[in-house]
Amino acid sequence: MVGARQFDEQEVIAIALDVFWRKGLHDATMQDLATATGVQRGSLYNAYGGKEAIFLRAFDQYAGQFLETAGSALARGNAAARLQNFFDVIIANMTSGSPPRGCLTTRTALDSAISSTAVRRRVQSLLSRLEQLISKSISSAPSKLPPIDANRLARVVVTYTRGLAVMERAGYDRKQLKEAAATFVDALVGEPRSQAAKWRRTYPRRQHYIFCTEKALSDQRAFSTRPETP
Repeated sequence: MVGARQFDEQEVIAIALDVFWRKGLHDATMQDLATATGVQRGSLYNAYGGKEAIFLRAFDQYAGQFLETAGSALARGNAAARLQNFFDVIIANMTSGSPPRGCLTTRTALDSAISSTAVRRRVQSLLSRLEQLISKSISSAPSKLPPIDANRLARVVVTYTRGLAVMERAGYDRKQLKEAAATFVDALVGEPRSQAAKWRRTYPRRQHYIFCTEKALSDQRAFSTRPETP
């Protein structure tokens, strides 16, 4: 059939996504895409019109899969667990590959100054939809976070993910990033619950000693301030 594509489009877009993820939109070339996909440059031009059009197809596929995974993570557990699940997904996403590929959205956003309006809108749309997912998750969680507008808090969370992406590029490994995310979640919740629980399990006798000491001091203060009997 004249004009029919002689390649598996889904496979080509998936391979192109990996090329863009590793090299970035502006560093990747049509020859890179042709070599990786095994499809001649002329065929790619005829099918899509150019590199940016291929990128937009690949980014749309990535965004759909990413939001689905993030949404599933944000639907499990209380507010703290949901946020921690979400950060686990984010960190696994940016540290995958060998060497790690980083965050596609952040890499593209940093190039947005020299990107087209279509590319900038794709990035903004993904971040906006991510904020909406987080806001909805926080609002519906069994245990609430300290009183704050869920939409504003969601934007703070998304902003923090961009910081993690930069730290990953600076050489921080998965363990370090997860520790940073756990501290951030603890700060949002208002109490480092996991650390406190671990401390209580590790030092039960010390907890009892502190309690007894504090009670003794309290009793002593009460006795010393008691008015004397005439």
